[in-house]
Amino acid sequence: MQFTPSAEPAETSRLAELHTLDILDTPGEQGFDDLATLASQLTGCPIALVTLVDAQRQWFKAKVGTDLCSISRDVAFCDYVVRGRTELEVPDLRQDPRFAHNPFVTGPPRAVFYAGYPISTATGSVLGTICVIDLVERTLTLTQREQLRALARQVSTQLELRRLTIEQAREIELRTATQRQLARSRSEYRLLTENSGDVIARCTMDGRITYISPSVSTVLGVTVQLELGANLLGRVHPEDRPGVREAFEEVRLGDPQTVTVRMLAADGRWHWLECTLAPLYDPEKGEPEIHCAAREVTERVDAAARVARSEEQFRSIFHGSPMGITLTDTEGRVLSANPAMCRLLGVAEKDLVGRLRSEFIHPADTTLHPGAMQELKNRPGESLEVVVRFRRADGVLAWASAWLSWIHDGSPEPHLLAHVFDITDRRRAEMALADSEANLSAINRVTRRILSGEDARASIVTALVDIAEAEVASLFEISAPDELVISGSSDTSLIGTTYPFAGIPVTAAVWREGESLFIERAEDHPMLNQDLARMLGAKSILYQPILSGGQVTALLAVTWSRVLTNLTDRRVMAVALLADEAAFALEHDALLRRYEELAGTDQLTGLPNRRSWDERLAVLIAAAQRSGDPLVVAVADVDRFKAYNDTHGHLEGDGLLREVARAVKAELRTVDLVARWGGEEFAIALPNCGDADARTVLDRVRESMPRGQTISIGYCQWDPQELPESLMDRADSALYEAKRSGRNRVVSAGDLA
Repeated sequence: MQFTPSAEPAETSRLAELHTLDILDTPGEQGFDDLATLASQLTGCPIALVTLVDAQRQWFKAKVGTDLCSISRDVAFCDYVVRGRTELEVPDLRQDPRFAHNPFVTGPPRAVFYAGYPISTATGSVLGTICVIDLVERTLTLTQREQLRALARQVSTQLELRRLTIEQAREIELRTATQRQLARSRSEYRLLTENSGDVIARCTMDGRITYISPSVSTVLGVTVQLELGANLLGRVHPEDRPGVREAFEEVRLGDPQTVTVRMLAADGRWHWLECTLAPLYDPEKGEPEIHCAAREVTERVDAAARVARSEEQFRSIFHGSPMGITLTDTEGRVLSANPAMCRLLGVAEKDLVGRLRSEFIHPADTTLHPGAMQELKNRPGESLEVVVRFRRADGVLAWASAWLSWIHDGSPEPHLLAHVFDITDRRRAEMALADSEANLSAINRVTRRILSGEDARASIVTALVDIAEAEVASLFEISAPDELVISGSSDTSLIGTTYPFAGIPVTAAVWREGESLFIERAEDHPMLNQDLARMLGAKSILYQPILSGGQVTALLAVTWSRVLTNLTDRRVMAVALLADEAAFALEHDALLRRYEELAGTDQLTGLPNRRSWDERLAVLIAAAQRSGDPLVVAVADVDRFKAYNDTHGHLEGDGLLREVARAVKAELRTVDLVARWGGEEFAIALPNCGDADARTVLDRVRESMPRGQTISIGYCQWDPQELPESLMDRADSALYEAKRSGRNRVVSAGDLA
């Protein structure tokens, strides 16, 4: 019969403890054998066993008087001891109904007497027995029973010692594995750090360097030996050290930090490094350290600085552009004109601003501008060319190409932006060539489409294919330092393809010399990139540079799938003329985008935007410095605007901001300034106004809010020694306090002192 072990948790736990000892089916051991022998001798029984009861069997660890190694658990006398967790003594097995039919009673060895004593663990589990068996009826004396109990305790002790030995061995094995893993991790860490392009360092919490990777010599030009033991802060720019110390403190508290700082290189130059700091614990040293991964970002920081400088440069485009630029109102009155426009007309700016545009245009052409203005209103976002004759101050009649675009900068009425080119020479040349070169008129029409708002690059290459009777025409431009990109092509699959500048020697040569180049036979030409030539299917190629201000800004490539043995002057002139027109068109697109970016009015509210605020605040501070009059600056924030936006929608939110702008402006004087600072925030400047008067004015502003909305305002009075950034920071701190203390209130920075 197959024995079915109990599925109770106690039995599962007992079996787990037994298997943990890893003793089943192990060879005999003298210690256990001695205990079995002693049990037989003490009781006079011919059979004595030290047994362990597994799930399906009873296995004999030590035995006297039998050759068996194990028996099935379902016929084991000792199973009753295990399940009962107590001693069992049966004087006559034949008379006990539990054992009368047991095969070891009815058959060999024909057992009659049995006494078993449990082998227990510290947890109370019974793993087996020490037992004795006799072939005659009998009972044990009290002394014998006590002796068997002592032997059972000795077996338990032996098993406990075995368990402790196994646990110690496993702990040693685990510790050894951990040490191997630690050594492997250190090796991998060293391998990664020493082969990383970033500078990897470890330092103590006060900044003393305990390890630094070899890449420090590449980044900063110093040796590892020189840096070990030095303080990391010693190479940090003095202005950046406080920030690094603060980051060290945060790392000490367990919070990783990233800081961008200047570090001194061996050549005396400051390099910008982005440092990621994280806590690190070395179990051998027994103390925390700081792990630092530093990446050089000098180029990125310099690029950001260049962007900031370019903003200022863009402001100068209007005044420095070689083409004439004017801004007029809807009546045609000149609002502003750049120096190039003044030179074009031969009139000083002060004599030009305020006058009507029609005063300078030939009478026969005066209707062209109004007609174009009306047409552009029906074509928003587009530009339109008007070619007119104009009279210079010296009386000379000249031709101009004026590209007109409406500029919506938040003012009540749009302004008309005109880019004016003096095309007198070109006009004369066009008229001279009209009788002999029909293609030139086609070029002019294509140019007009380009500058009227169509994609310039697509129009240029399409026109080139038609005019030059070619298969493919492409436009190359600079996309990155030392890299060219095909920005336009009649084969659209080529658009976006980039090449190293030096990868196509012929383009580098044309770019450098600024002269067109015709290659009659492209195959195997030493200056050509043959992969590109095959991609274009080119047999003959014409390269034409596009010049702006005497500098090559782009390159045209015209290819034919057949060998041209004679490139006619007509084709060369047509391509050259289109290149000239392309230069003007591309410059026009760039200038138009840049000029729109310089607009200083917020389109939603009609208030000055943040850029305009910065400029005007500087003027107000300069005036206050000269006069000694007080100046108050405030920052106001519409309360719970996001909730309003989420509830009523963005259009209603925009309407609320416009009404807030009007309400604020209505409460201020003419000399006061209000601008949209950003989002739902507004900046207010009150010249010649002290702290007390400012509170009165700002309270009126607070009470004027539309739609039942509220607004929080923080303000401060300007300190003559204070920079604008600090002034705005103090006002913003006061606004924060107004928000924190309940909203819908006015708080002075002086209240925070």
